[in-house]
Amino acid sequence: MADLPGKARCDSIRRNVVRKEREFFKDFLTLRKDFDRRNLEQVIHIASWCSNNMKKPRMMHFALEIEDELLFNSRRFTQSLKGYNKDRTLEGKSQRPIPPMHIVFSIESKYLKPSNPVPYLHIHVLVFIDTLHRLYGPNELNICITKALSKIHGLEQLHFNENEAIFYKDNRKRPFGFLKLRNDKTSIKVGKFLDLKWHDLKTELDDAICRASYLCKLDQKDLLPDEFKRGNSFGHTRPPKNSNQDYERLKNIPIGTQLGFF
Repeated sequence: MADLPGKARCDSIRRNVVRKEREFFKDFLTLRKDFDRRNLEQVIHIASWCSNNMKKPRMMHFALEIEDELLFNSRRFTQSLKGYNKDRTLEGKSQRPIPPMHIVFSIESKYLKPSNPVPYLHIHVLVFIDTLHRLYGPNELNICITKALSKIHGLEQLHFNENEAIFYKDNRKRPFGFLKLRNDKTSIKVGKFLDLKWHDLKTELDDAICRASYLCKLDQKDLLPDEFKRGNSFGHTRPPKNSNQDYERLKNIPIGTQLGFF
């Protein structure tokens, strides 16, 4: 009987791992890595929901360092990201609708160089956002999201030069902030790239899910600090169950209150 808990844990791990030998999952091409099945299912669900329910859905990928693991609260990350953007809305003068959005994040750790004794602790963030008939462009969204990420305690910070409209860190230019551009030279892709700054979820859903599967990989979880080994290294927002009704309701909430964004 004493062996049962350990055996149960092993069985649970096996059931929840999608092996890298399996190139497709639920008919979607994925990267050739071992994945957490539960996380991969959530990513596919969120991306598919946004594709089906948003007017002009886009997916943007951000990555940045976690500089202080004790200050960074992963369990409140999505609320913090949306909250800082809400503050910007209330202070701003724009009367444009607030775009609905969803967030997926994964905390990971790896050695950047074999000679470096300290692993690189970082976070990947996917933002699924409705540009609402192209009211918002990729550059504007990138600036807003990078500014919001820079305000979260424990995360890497960039300074935005308003005159030059560019981000800096330690006097070095970071032209794209925390945004990760798509790699048009990758051998794993579905279809042609329309834009390197984001995925169009209406026309590039398959490639978006392939890219998003990267956040579900298991090979950069072993080096995580204990703080992030408590089921809190992966998280996401949840689409409403009643898709069409809730989506229309969210679109029409007054400026500064909807989803805490912009």
